[in-house]
Formats: sequence, structure tokens, C-alpha cells
Amino acid sequence: MTSTGGKEVASTQIRERIPIEKGWFWKRQFAGNSTEPQLVFDVAFGLVAPVLCFFFDPTIFKGGLIGPPILQPYQLFAYAVTSLELTLLAVSMIFGSRLGAWSRVIGGALLSGSVFSAVIGVAILPYSIMGLMVAIGLLGFIPFVTAFVYLRVGWRALKREQKTPAGSMVVGLLLGVVLSLGLPGLVSLYISNSASHSVDAILHGDPKQAQNAVGHLRWLPFVPQQDLEPIVQAYENEQDPERKEILKNSYQALTGEDLEVRLRILND
Repeated sequence: MTSTGGKEVASTQIRERIPIEKGWFWKRQFAGNSTEPQLVFDVAFGLVAPVLCFFFDPTIFKGGLIGPPILQPYQLFAYAVTSLELTLLAVSMIFGSRLGAWSRVIGGALLSGSVFSAVIGVAILPYSIMGLMVAIGLLGFIPFVTAFVYLRVGWRALKREQKTPAGSMVVGLLLGVVLSLGLPGLVSLYISNSASHSVDAILHGDPKQAQNAVGHLRWLPFVPQQDLEPIVQAYENEQDPERKEILKNSYQALTGEDLEVRLRILND
């Protein structure tokens, strides 16, 4: 009887543990405190991997491995959003509960960044699948992993401040969306307009104006490649040797590349 009773108790305990173990993995992912392996994972795929993807980008924003970059028109905005998300992720991981009410704003921004990263992953998914044949397509799945990191860290940050009213969670989420998408949008719009005016000065101005325009562009934090393509096109069509030299020198000063090499790449 004792042996039978012991088996029944053990069987009951196993049955009681099964539902817990089924949800154990996901519960741990979004628990209040991160584990050391989670921290390493978040640093690797939330901070390091996105930077490496942008640096070694072969097809998406700046590369030309299979033709024109797929999402080149959105390059500046994507870089601005990612730069902000990387900063907020690092701040949340370093300061944690010391952020106070700001934790919910940062959490909302990270959740918004999670959606943005997932959208990028979906947009390039067909190319990522095709790229698996040459292994480079594995980079195309990084946005999904990064989206998970933003989701996990953002959810923890959003839930961290318990002393404020529940309604402030919604406010924090909305402010986070404005911060993570609105601010980069304004910055990218300013840089794009400023770059466009400076490129016009290079294309149509005298040597002094072109020199000043180059100096202004070099002060900008980033100039998308597509904003410089008109210089390449103008160089190809220009007949005046002096103007061609101005265009060539301006392009090299801005990119460090030989304009004629870039022209051959575009015409291939």
C-alpha cells in the first residue's frame, strides 16, 4: 500500500508540473529579472548583430550584390531608428530600475523598435530565403532575433515601474512610439533636405559654392548614398572637363571613393 500510494503521489506531482513546464521557457523570457545567458544574448543580438548587419550589408540598404539595394530609400530612417534603439537598449540594460518613470517611456520605445525590426525582417524575407543558398541570407533573419530582444527588454522596462498608475503605461507606450519613430523621422527629414540642397550646390554652383557644400555635407552625421547618386549621373553626362573635375573631387571628398569606379559599378 505504501509503495502504491507513493507512486500515486509521484504521478500527481508529475501531472501538476507538466502545465508549468510547458510555459516555463516563455515565462522565464519575460520574467522580471534577466539571467546572465539572457544578458549575453541581448548584447549579442540587440547591440552587436544589428551594427554588423549594417556594416556588412550586401543587398538591403547600401550593398549592390544583386543589383540596387532593396530598401535604399529608407536607409537614413532605418539607421536613425536603429541608432536610437541601440542607445535606449543599452540605457535600459545598464540603469534598469534607476530610470524610474522614464523606464516606461523607454519600454514603449523598445516595443516600437521591436515592431520596426520585425517589419524590416518581413520586407527582406524573400531575399533572405534565397540568400540561404550562399549562407549570406542568414543575416536577413537577424532582424527577427533583434525584434525579440527589443520585445523582451522593452516589456520588462514597461512593467518595471509599479508605483505609477496603470494608465501611465499607455502614456509611456505612446511617448515611446513618438520617441522611437517620430524623432528619427524628423532627423532623417532634416538631413535629407540639407543634403539635397548641398548636392544641388555641387551640381550647379561655382567651385567656391561646391567647396562650401562639400564642407556642409561632411558635417552631417550621415548622408545616404542615394542622395549622392545625382553627382555620379551628372558626371557621366557632363561635357565640360572643369565641371567634371569639380564633381569628381567633390564625390571623392564625401565618400573616399573614386567616382569613375562607382560609375562603372552602376553601369554594369
